[in-house]
Amino acid sequence: MKLIKGPEEVILADLSDARDHMGTVFFRTDINEPPEPSVKVEQATETILQIRQLQTPQANILSTSHSSIEGGSLKDNFDILKSEIERKLDPISPEITDIIMVDTLEKLKKADQTHTSSVIFLDNVRKAVPEERNPPRDSSQTDLWRLLKGLPKINGALPCCHRDNLSLRVFTDGCFCNDYFIRELEEATQLFAVDEGLKIWGIAGAKSSKLDAILVTENREDVIVGLMGGPVFVLLLWALINEKSSLGRTLPNSIGKANRQLLEDLYSSEWEKAKRKALALAKKIEAQTIQAILPIDVIVQINGRERVVNLKDINKGRLISVGPNTMTMMGNICAKRVFLQNGSVEPRSALANKTESGTFLFMKEMLRNVKTLFVNGGDTVSDVRLLEKELDLPKYRKNGKLREMAVGGFVVQWWNYLSRGGEMPPGIEFAQTGSLRSLYEKFKSEQSFT
Repeated sequence: MKLIKGPEEVILADLSDARDHMGTVFFRTDINEPPEPSVKVEQATETILQIRQLQTPQANILSTSHSSIEGGSLKDNFDILKSEIERKLDPISPEITDIIMVDTLEKLKKADQTHTSSVIFLDNVRKAVPEERNPPRDSSQTDLWRLLKGLPKINGALPCCHRDNLSLRVFTDGCFCNDYFIRELEEATQLFAVDEGLKIWGIAGAKSSKLDAILVTENREDVIVGLMGGPVFVLLLWALINEKSSLGRTLPNSIGKANRQLLEDLYSSEWEKAKRKALALAKKIEAQTIQAILPIDVIVQINGRERVVNLKDINKGRLISVGPNTMTMMGNICAKRVFLQNGSVEPRSALANKTESGTFLFMKEMLRNVKTLFVNGGDTVSDVRLLEKELDLPKYRKNGKLREMAVGGFVVQWWNYLSRGGEMPPGIEFAQTGSLRSLYEKFKSEQSFT
């Protein structure tokens, strides 16, 4: 049992609370958007092997995840997961007989009846379960709930827990959280509340939800936002220029045609909403209720070639990443401090340059200077892991300097809850309700009297 301290204590059952010799279980994971090497697949694999040690030999593991693409398939993700599980199995006496994927609840039910000692994965729960994203009030009457009723349930989907989805609601019927769920929730909680002087939040990437991560730092004198690149930085830069802020002497006159096209291509379906958020944040940065560090140089693409230019000249080309002088500056500012990076600092294609990539230069600078470096987000961790050998990452994991988290956008909702109170993120509430039920059932079964 684990206690997570926030506005109220959250009580969660972990796998050490699960009974030995369990039968078939349901494991909700999150393996969308792999890309390899995937920390989410790694977490799912380790949990599946751990579950097998707690089960009876013939029992199955029913599992699922969601795709971020509407109506998409997780076939590629599943293949990576299957390959990773098979690589870890005992070749003489494998703990798992079959690893298969099905695409409907009916096929999941049938496979569970015809297979033993198997992992049976339901492809894209958002497609296979019509009620997934809009659960009915009486969720216990849905086909998914009925299929899973009475099974031990393991929650490994912390990155989804800011959502009210049916595959998370089912955990109110009983829940054990895997080790990664517990560890990352503890780290996200401690990271927000820890009193270690000034902390830096590095914000980059493409999703406009990164703007919400910046907003979390409002009125926090102990937190500075480092704007580390990506389309979300271009969006905020556009807003700062349009606000005609006192930063004008360091800002360009415009973001330029190529960067404007970048924003239109990426945020077209949500432009008005993203624009309002960015302009509101620009006002808060101007009012200094949010402390932000702008890059001093950037790498842009001009006529197919990359060039390092001053920030004021970003309008001469399309942004690739922040520049080397900015990375050195951030390294100096972050010396002996806690640094959290949310989002990739450059397009993944740029990582083909290995030791010449912006990601390599950024990570090398941070690992050399910071006290603790947290890297958050499945894609961001995967990007960094492509430089595993070049950066000697095992050394930094071993000494505790590098901490990898795959909770993505959940961390923003959790920090909002920690700072402002209000309602607990739905997935955490479901997990706690089911954990209390599981702990009570275990306590009742272990009583030596009737």
